[in-house]
Amino acid sequence: MVTLRERQKLQTANSIRRVAVDLVFENGLDNVTAEMISEKVGISPRTFFNYFSYKEAALLPPTLEFSKEDVQTFAAGRGQLQDDLADLIVPMMEFYAENRQMLKKLLEISLSNPKLSMIKVNVFHDFEQMLGGLIARRLQLSARSGNAGLMAALITTALRVAIENWVKNSSGLPDEYIRKALNEMQTAFQD
Repeated sequence: MVTLRERQKLQTANSIRRVAVDLVFENGLDNVTAEMISEKVGISPRTFFNYFSYKEAALLPPTLEFSKEDVQTFAAGRGQLQDDLADLIVPMMEFYAENRQMLKKLLEISLSNPKLSMIKVNVFHDFEQMLGGLIARRLQLSARSGNAGLMAALITTALRVAIENWVKNSSGLPDEYIRKALNEMQTAFQD
């Protein structure tokens, strides 16, 4: 259960994200400082740096983290892997569902800024590593097995494409795109 303090911290972090994206979208990444973002949010620069260690980090969506209970449920699952993955990931998409316009701006910013693109690649890599561990646990694979890593890489790419497609389109919810992408992976190599 999320405490009031955790919920307030998340709201502040998301406020910082929204302001950072708007300022960078309007002025360019090089023309925006952490101090500018802080002032517009109504916080001190010190508070900004309590949430984000550098300016560009405020331009990244929240890190997807799974609770111990969710991990245990997924690891013990006996349904289709892609369905259980969707059940694990979709509840974390609330931020995306509430911020389509912000994500659209962020996609444009990252396409034109190599530095931000590289940071985004690292974030996806971290998620991919975590997902590979979950898949290995679920399928009882050795940590050295490349299969879990390969599956995690494909799934992470499918999730990234699903979110980008959802952002570009003007209808639906992110979970629809995620479930569709995960289900399409099953048949993608059969054509």
